[in-house]
Amino acid sequence: MIPAAVIAAGTAKDRPTYVYDLATLRARCAEVAALPITGKRVYFASMANDHPRVIDCVRAAGHGVFVNSRKHLDLALGANVPPDRVLYASSNMVDEEMRNCAELGVRVVLDSTAQVRRFGVVAGPGHEVGLRVSVGFADGHTVRDDPGYRFGVLPAELPDALAAAGEHGLRIGGVHSYFGTNLPAQPLVDGIGRLVDVAAALPDIAFVDAGGGFGVPMPDEPPFDFATYSQGVRAHLDRLERTVGRPVEFVVEPGRYLAASCGYFFVTVVDVKERADRVFVGTDGSVAMFPRPLMYPTLAGHPCAIVGRDPLEPPDHRPVWICGSSTYSQDFLARGIQLPPPQVGDTLVFSHAGAYCRSMVTRFLGKDRPLEVVLDGSASGYAEAM
Repeated sequence: MIPAAVIAAGTAKDRPTYVYDLATLRARCAEVAALPITGKRVYFASMANDHPRVIDCVRAAGHGVFVNSRKHLDLALGANVPPDRVLYASSNMVDEEMRNCAELGVRVVLDSTAQVRRFGVVAGPGHEVGLRVSVGFADGHTVRDDPGYRFGVLPAELPDALAAAGEHGLRIGGVHSYFGTNLPAQPLVDGIGRLVDVAAALPDIAFVDAGGGFGVPMPDEPPFDFATYSQGVRAHLDRLERTVGRPVEFVVEPGRYLAASCGYFFVTVVDVKERADRVFVGTDGSVAMFPRPLMYPTLAGHPCAIVGRDPLEPPDHRPVWICGSSTYSQDFLARGIQLPPPQVGDTLVFSHAGAYCRSMVTRFLGKDRPLEVVLDGSASGYAEAM
C-alpha cells in the first residue's frame, strides 16, 4: 500500500515526479543496522541515489557513504559525512583523487597493483589502503569465476600487490569484492567466504568489504533472508579472526536495498493503443527520466499501479507496455506487465524507484528533468532533479 502522502505529493503537479519518503529510508537503515554482526559498518552507495537529503538521512542513521568519484566525495562531505565514514573505491584513479583522499583521511580501495604503487608515489608512506580482489561473481544462486571481470586483482596477484605496498611504506589493510545486485542471501555468503579466504593471507588485514545488493523483493517474492546472511557472515568472520588473532571490521554494502523502497516515480497516461496481443500505454515520462528499465531491461523490477484504481481490479487479458514520450524504439518504462486497462488521464506510479533511477537521469532525448519531492514532515518540498 502506497502511503497517502506519497500519492498526494506525486499527483500534485502535472509533470513526471519522483517522491522520496525518508521514513521508509530510515526504516531500511535501521533494519540493516540491526544485523547481529559484531564489528560491522554499513555504507550506502552514493551512485544509487545522490540526492543530498538522502545522503544526509543515511548519515544521520550513523552509516557511511561509498563513493567512486570526486563529485560524490564532495557531496558526502557537504552532507557532513565525516571523512572516516567515507569509502572511496573506484578504478583507474588519477593522482588528484589519490592525493585528495590521502589528505582528507578517506579510506581508499585501490584496483590494481599499479594503482597501489601509484598511490605510494602520490600520497607517500604511512597510509593504509584497501584492495579490490576478484574472487567471483554471483550467478543466480551460485558464485562463479568470471575471467572477463575487469575489476580488481586476482588472488594469485596478491603477493605482487603486497610487495608494491611494502616498497612504498603502505599497508594493505582491507579487501573488497563486488558480487552483484539484487541477490539472495546464500550466494552473498558464499562470496564473502571466498573473500575471507583471501583476507587471511594479508598480514595487516583490518577490514573486509563485501559489496553486493541485498535482494529487493517484488510483491510475489520472499524478503531477503537476513538470518541466513548474518549467520553465514558471522561464521566466516569468526574463522578469519581466529586465523589472524584479532578483530576484523566488516563493511556491509547492501546496494539499492537501503533506498529502493523509499522512492516512487509518477507519470500521466496521455495515449492508449490497443493491439490484438498487447496494449501500448503512452505517458509523459521517458527512460531519460526513469532510466533503470533501459539499463536493465530484463532485471529492473518496478511494481506499477494506477493511482485511484481498485488494486483487486482484474488486469487486461493482454500484456501492457508502458511507453515514454519519444520516438526512441526502446523508450519503455515497463514491458509486458499485467495492469487493469489504463485510460488517458490516469496516473501511473512505479515503486522501488529510490535507487539507480534519479541518479541515472540523462539529457538523452532532450526531455525536461522530472520534479523531485522529499517527504519528511515539515521539511518536505519540491525541487528540480539535480
